[in-house]
Amino acid sequence: MVNSVSSSDLKARLQKASQDPGAAKANVETPKGVGAPAAAAADGVQLSKAAQAMPGGIDVGPPFDLELVSKIKKEIAEGRYPVDLEAITDSLFESYRDLMS
Repeated sequence: MVNSVSSSDLKARLQKASQDPGAAKANVETPKGVGAPAAAAADGVQLSKAAQAMPGGIDVGPPFDLELVSKIKKEIAEGRYPVDLEAITDSLFESYRDLMS
């Protein structure tokens, strides 16, 4: 359960913690099952079925053309990339309309 915190309550807690650093630790509750790991427990990883069924070719590289991205970045940096303000405006308004409906 999370208690709401007001600014006056927060100031009081901060003052109390600065006066008695051990008191802050005393009020902390440890959830069940949290603490030192069991001696017999071993670290491991299991992939979900969704992760195991990922499409092949993902390990080959990103799903976009790195050469094209580099070219566009260079053109933008040099100020030569064409900007279609009308298309950008239309796209922004379309996104806005989708959000509002």
